Parts: sequence; C-alpha cells; structure tokens
Amino acid sequence: MRQRVLNIFIALGVVLLAIGCSTDSGTMSLLLRAESIAQDSPEEALAVLDSVDFEKVRGKRDVARYQLIKSEVLYHNYIDSDSDTLTRGAVEFYLNSEYDHECARALYQHSLVLKRKGQNYLAEAMLALIEAKKRLEHVDDLRLKALVLRTEGDIYGAGCLFANALESYAAAKECFDQLGMEYHSASVLYDMGATYIQLREHWQAKRALDQALSYGVRVDNKRFMCAVLHELLDLTIYLNDYDMCREYVARFAEHDCLLFGQAHMSAMQAMLLSHEGRKEEALAIVERAEAEPDADWADLEYARYIIYRNVGDSQEALRWEEKSKHQQDDLMIKVLEQPVLNIQIEMLQRSVDAANRERRLVRQRNTLIYCSISVIILFVGYMLWRRMRRKNEAIAHYVETIHELSVALDNVPRELSSSLGALYRDRFSELNELCDIYYDHSGSSRHKSMVFNKLTETIDAMKSDSARIAELERAVDEYRDGLMRRLRQLLPKLSERDYRVALYSFAGFSSRAIAIFIDSDPVSVSKIKYNIKTKIKSVESVDVSALVAALSEK
Repeated sequence: MRQRVLNIFIALGVVLLAIGCSTDSGTMSLLLRAESIAQDSPEEALAVLDSVDFEKVRGKRDVARYQLIKSEVLYHNYIDSDSDTLTRGAVEFYLNSEYDHECARALYQHSLVLKRKGQNYLAEAMLALIEAKKRLEHVDDLRLKALVLRTEGDIYGAGCLFANALESYAAAKECFDQLGMEYHSASVLYDMGATYIQLREHWQAKRALDQALSYGVRVDNKRFMCAVLHELLDLTIYLNDYDMCREYVARFAEHDCLLFGQAHMSAMQAMLLSHEGRKEEALAIVERAEAEPDADWADLEYARYIIYRNVGDSQEALRWEEKSKHQQDDLMIKVLEQPVLNIQIEMLQRSVDAANRERRLVRQRNTLIYCSISVIILFVGYMLWRRMRRKNEAIAHYVETIHELSVALDNVPRELSSSLGALYRDRFSELNELCDIYYDHSGSSRHKSMVFNKLTETIDAMKSDSARIAELERAVDEYRDGLMRRLRQLLPKLSERDYRVALYSFAGFSSRAIAIFIDSDPVSVSKIKYNIKTKIKSVESVDVSALVAALSEK
C-alpha cells in the first residue's frame, strides 16, 4: 500500500514538472497564429506577438521558436535592427537540433541582422548563409533558398567579390522564376545590373536593367522604376551616350517616378545641357543642386568636370577632374582598407570548424561516459539479480527438501516414525519456524537471506551429527528387521559413505535429501545405490532380496 502511494506521488511530480516546463496552449496558439500570417499580414502578426507574455513561454525549444517568429515578423514589417539578441538565441538552439527548416530560417534572419551591423560582420553573416544553404538541402522551401542566395549576393557585392555575387544572383533569380515571384526576380535583375556596372560589363548591365525597368513599367511600381533609371543614367555616362541619357531622363517625367535622387538627376540634366553647349544653364543647375541638404558632391563635382570638358574649357575641366579623382581615390582607399571578405570567411570558417570538432568530441566523450556508466549499472544490477535468484532457488530447494522429508517420514512404518520423530522434531522445528517466516515475509529480500542462512546452518549441523546418525541406524535395525546390521554382515568392506546412503534409503529419505546429507547430487546418489545393489546381488544369501527391495524403495 505504501509503495503504491509513493508511486502515485512520483507520477504526480513528473506530471507537474512537465506542465511547469512547457508553454501553455493559449500562448502557443498565439505564436502559431503570428507565424501563419507573418507574410500576408505582418502588421497583424506583430500585434499578435505584442500580446504574448514572454514570461509564459517555457522550454528552450519554445523560446527559440518565439525568437525566430519575432525576428521574422519584424523583418516583414521592415523594422530593421542591428541587435542580434533574438536571432542569436534561436540560432544557438537550432544549430544543435534536427529542425533543419527552422534552423535555416533562423540563420537567414541572423545574417540580415549581421549584415546591418556593418562591414566587420559580413564574414559572419556569410557563414550563417552558407550553413543555411546546407540545412536547406534537406528542406523543400524554394522561396527561402532564393532569399538566402540573394542575400549572399548582396554580401559578396559589399565585399567587392562581384563575380561571386553574380553567381549567387543568377541562382536566386532562377528560384524566383520557378516560384513566379516577379517582383523579387526583377529586383535580382536590378542587383545584377548594378554588379555588371562594377565589373565594367556595361552592355550586360544595360540588358539586365532594361528588363528590370520593363517590369516596373508594367506594374507601375514608381519607386522601383526610379532606382533602376538612376542606375541606367550612370551607365549612359560610362558609355558616353548622351542620346540614351536624354531618353532615360525623359522616362522619369513620362512615368512621374522621380521619388528620390534629385541631386543625381540635376547632375545628369546639367551634363546633357553642357553637351548641347548650354554651359551657363548647366552650371546654374549644379549650383542649385549643391545647395540641397542631400547633395551628392561626388556626382556634382564629376558633373562640373563633364560640363567644362564638353564646352572646351580644358583648364577648368582638369581642375574638377582632379577633385573628382581625389574623391574616387579616397573611396578606393577605404575599399582597400577593408578586410578581404573571402579571407575573413575562410578564417572564420576554420574557427567554426574547430569549435564544431571540439563540440563533437565532447559529445562523443560524454556519450561514451554515459554508455559506460549504463553498462556498469546494468552489469551490477544483473549480478545482484542473479545472486538473489540463486538464493531464492536455494531456499526453494531446501523448502522442497523439508517437504520431501516429511513425506518420506509418512511412508516408513509407524514404529519407525515415532523413533524418527525424536531425530528430526528437535532439529527440524527451527526449519519449520524459518519456513513460516519465509512465507510471512516473502517480499523482503532481507528475511529470505536470513531464512537461507539459518536453514543452511541447521542442515549442516544435522548431517555431521554422529550421535543422531547412530541413533537413526539403531532405529532402522530395531524397526526394519535389522537391515543395517544384515548389510554390514553381508558387505563388510563397503565404505562409510555407502553405508550412509543405505541407512538414509532404509529410513525412507529421497535421493535429493540424501544428496544434501552427503554433500553430493541426486544422480550420484542413484549411482551409489545401484552399485550397492549390484554388490548385494553378487553374494549368495537369504538377505539379498530384502536388502535390494529396501534400497529400491522411494
């Protein structure tokens, strides 16, 4: 009863512990709701998440999931952050889990945060994207794969690895095309065009940017058209194609899409006027643009150089070219002073690989220790169980022997029974008491051991008591027609051991009981009895049949 109550309390404790370490269903349903609507209704998803009490989110997995969903909802709401508190916690959990999809999502969000933190974090952001691509090999999420590839291209571009950037952009565009995501596909074309310009592959750049512009015109996305047209204007200057420049300037007015970059547009208009010989108008536009708070001095100084060059003022053109080159040199120096991205990635990858190897070795070592401890515990438990089993079997054997002794006693003549009673009642009363204790306390291993030890002690004392053995032989001779006396006369050269076996047989003991008294086994006892009978039969005497019959009794 006490054991049952204890088991109930243990079960209740386990249940309470499980409940206390898990997120309640209401909080979890809010998280799932926010996750399901994050892309289509990001503002509503953010409101749902704001209603979640973070203190109610329990367990490492649920906390990591909350962090992942929160970072994605902020991303879909265009709420940028350079703090990696959310994403780093999610990444640390999922990297050591089998949840490949969630891990790839967390790594992607983490890369965006690191990218926003600045140039010094680009290598770490790239490593996150590389790991995300590995996890996506086991997941069917083409959209996430495309986003990862595009961000990878952005980081390569920021690190001036333009060939790598184009490769990533091309792979991303292929994924977006398969998904039918036209806006994202056109955005990648814009990125590819800007990258081609950096590589001085101007006609490749024009082809990509024209395709992107066609999409913007078709869907009337003015902001997108504005960004593409600014890149195309720069391209026309690099190509020294003023007719093309004039055409793209006209497209701004045609689509009413000059939403930003007014200073850049002013520089382009000034260069076009100077190409027509209208120097004063061109310089006036530049001066007005320089007064604007968002003036781009690099563009405007380059515009002055073009103006003076177009009107034939070589001296002024040379002066402004020197200024423009000075700014370009400063920019180039800044670029050269930046760490080489691919070297950073390689070095960081080595450190990450070393850390992963160390973690793997620690896990393997811990696993080996746990397995060794488990094997030792199992072995010790098995040995204890085996020992207890042997004790129980021995006790059961002695109990059965007691029963056989009682049965054997019932089978001998009544006169012999009364004589034998004096032999075993004083000795076997202790065994009977121990048997009662055994059955009363059969659930206690301690009492079983006590019974076994006491029983062994009692039987050992009995089988070595020469006085009792002599008394037993006298009783057998008196009440069984002198069987032992006749056997000694017939076979005087038998061993004392053989005489003992014959005595116990004449007294009605079983082979198992005799085996205990002579420290042997039932098979050996049977062989001894058989040998005695054979020797008896080899002698001519009137006692042969009686002795053989007595030895054959069971």
